[in-house]
Amino acid sequence: MCPTSTGNQFLIHDSFLMKKLILFLITFGVALVVEAQDFNHYQPLQCSGSIPADFITPSSKKYKSEIKKIASADYNTLEKKDRENFALESSFVLDDLLQSGIVLFNDPVTLYLNEVCAQLTKWTPPNKPIRVYALRSTAVNAFATEQGAIFVTLGLLAQLENEAQLAYIIAHEIIHVLEGHPIDLFLEAESIERNSTQRSVLGSTTFDDKILAKNRYSKELETAADTKGLDLVLKTDYSTATLNTVFDVLKYSYLPFDEVAFERSFFETVDFKFPDGYWINTVNAIQGEDEFSDDSKSDHPNIGQRRLALTQALKNNAGAGTKNFVLAEERFFTVQKIARFELPLLHLRHGELSDAIYTAYLLERETPSVYLQKCLLKSLYLHAKYLNDGDYTFEVKTDSIEGEIQRVFKFLQSIDKKEATVFALQKAWKQHKQHPEDQETKLILDDLFVEMAQHFKNLDFFLLKTTAIEPESPKVDTTNTTKPKIRSKFDRIKEKQQQEPEVKKSNFLNTAFDEFINDAAFKAAFEQGQKAYNERIAAEKNLADWKKNQRKESLQGANLGIPKIVVVNPFYLKLNEKKDNPVLYIDTENGQNSFRGLMQEVATKSGLKTVFLDVENLKESQADRFNDIRDLNEWFSEQVQFSDLSLTPGIQQEKINAIASKYDTDYFLWTGAISLLPKGHNAVQPLFGGLIFWPQLPWAIANAVKPKYDLLYFAILFDVKTMKRRVIKFEYFRYSDFTSVIKAHGYDAFLQIKQKD
Repeated sequence: MCPTSTGNQFLIHDSFLMKKLILFLITFGVALVVEAQDFNHYQPLQCSGSIPADFITPSSKKYKSEIKKIASADYNTLEKKDRENFALESSFVLDDLLQSGIVLFNDPVTLYLNEVCAQLTKWTPPNKPIRVYALRSTAVNAFATEQGAIFVTLGLLAQLENEAQLAYIIAHEIIHVLEGHPIDLFLEAESIERNSTQRSVLGSTTFDDKILAKNRYSKELETAADTKGLDLVLKTDYSTATLNTVFDVLKYSYLPFDEVAFERSFFETVDFKFPDGYWINTVNAIQGEDEFSDDSKSDHPNIGQRRLALTQALKNNAGAGTKNFVLAEERFFTVQKIARFELPLLHLRHGELSDAIYTAYLLERETPSVYLQKCLLKSLYLHAKYLNDGDYTFEVKTDSIEGEIQRVFKFLQSIDKKEATVFALQKAWKQHKQHPEDQETKLILDDLFVEMAQHFKNLDFFLLKTTAIEPESPKVDTTNTTKPKIRSKFDRIKEKQQQEPEVKKSNFLNTAFDEFINDAAFKAAFEQGQKAYNERIAAEKNLADWKKNQRKESLQGANLGIPKIVVVNPFYLKLNEKKDNPVLYIDTENGQNSFRGLMQEVATKSGLKTVFLDVENLKESQADRFNDIRDLNEWFSEQVQFSDLSLTPGIQQEKINAIASKYDTDYFLWTGAISLLPKGHNAVQPLFGGLIFWPQLPWAIANAVKPKYDLLYFAILFDVKTMKRRVIKFEYFRYSDFTSVIKAHGYDAFLQIKQKD
């Protein structure tokens, strides 16, 4: 959380230099969609309408289209090669981003962004289609691609003050697109790398020289985008009065979207208070990024230079517009509010619990919401789970945090695992009583009772009401007339410790459940948690049975007897460690298609009823399935992250349960393969051996022409409602025939799922 100019910047072009998208239509009536948002029961943004072609068009098809354009142009050999490399990487990397679920389409925020963009381009029609997408990220950032795709993060939208500021940022990115900055930067970087590498043999350049040269060129492009972007804004009705604040957004981008005192009463009640030592009286002052920091090693000019340049440009340009909002003012603030409401869940997914709590607190002050209360509960729940796991450590030191959020960091660092569990359970029970129909809260509550069993075997502790223990006053011996003893530093330290009030943690913990300690339902749930915990411990201790089952499964398979599953985005990746860029993009796409077909083949042969959810096979009308894949993959990612925390419900578990009901099965399979040619593979040695021992020569030649790859194949099955998982396959092979290996082990995996014991 300390100030940085590298992690949370905006107004930068995309480092991956992505490829061409197709402009989708902005539908009418979007204002009604935005204004109808129910923030009390807020639902995170989903994609809708027709899926844009770029989300489902194969990367290789886009790449081949670009290759044709490059071949027909008059480029020299080196530039043609560089442009082909750019087209290859940008096509595949962009598709990875589009299909990740991070990019939104046809949602209220994205549609609004495109309307603002239209205000900037209507007077100067662009020479290529431009479209803007909202990016589900807490980062404060915006970037552009070579062929017209502009991405604006929700984190940036949450920080801006008005539509004119947003227009200036989009205008900056439009210039990157119109001027071809992404490809220019790529070509310049390649040229610098190539030329400096040649000269470095003579010792006339260094690695730092190359970095500085690339950064100088990048800064030139950024300065041009600032200047020409302002020219676009000046042609519109947008006011320039607050554009300088854009650089304040950049300066303080590491902070939350607002700075409001965090009150202890948000966590405490009259009868339940944490020790004063868990809170800080004064937070660190906010410094902000140094505006005139040394930018010689940065690819952006420093904030001060950009601010001064903008101020000077505005002095030299008259006739600017007068409106902070060209579109309806309510539209901007509703979209801003949506972006802010997305942040707590996004922070949770990255394990940023303090940020999730503080952003929920900021929003809850103005808009009391069941959704925000659940975000808070999930944060406290995950914190308790991490502490109980024992391996959880804070990577950020509280002393380095600035602003009011420092209080939240301090609090989470101060409470121990017992206190965290009790506090989370207290919140969960209260929320459950207020909303008994909410299944997510019920799942969290049940698991917290299991976590409680680690610390309390009964409720007696919460029935004892103790009083604060006052420290005894030090006794003074008035009878001793001898010369006072000289006290050492250590004597004084001990004396001071004895005079400090003794903090009994039980003095605040045992009042946590006063409101419902005598509730029969609470007692029953506590007892059920004890039972579930004892069963878990007994299962973990019974290693003999576990080893016996492992041996049995290794011989006979899992034999789960499951009639139907859903396979989520079957995955394939091919790598060659001998290359500078180890990802073999074309081979990966071909292998992906082959792997997908083989999985469908073995599923049919096994007789297991299987539904395949795969972005590559979606039709334009299947946005609902695109959302399902996104939500399932995010849930899977969470389960991998929580793998050591016993059975932890997902951050949006209710949505996952609904997906399971939709497909009429609780079982979802994530399966894939990774092929790797390691650096250590040597085809020369066996070929030389074949020349000596001629019967081996045909094999040696085949091995040299088609080397063997290392292969990792995995198949992991989840019951998404109970979070129980089974690793059906996780095996390494050295293979030469990919098809036979995948078919054999894929078929075995599906049989293990289908067959009964």
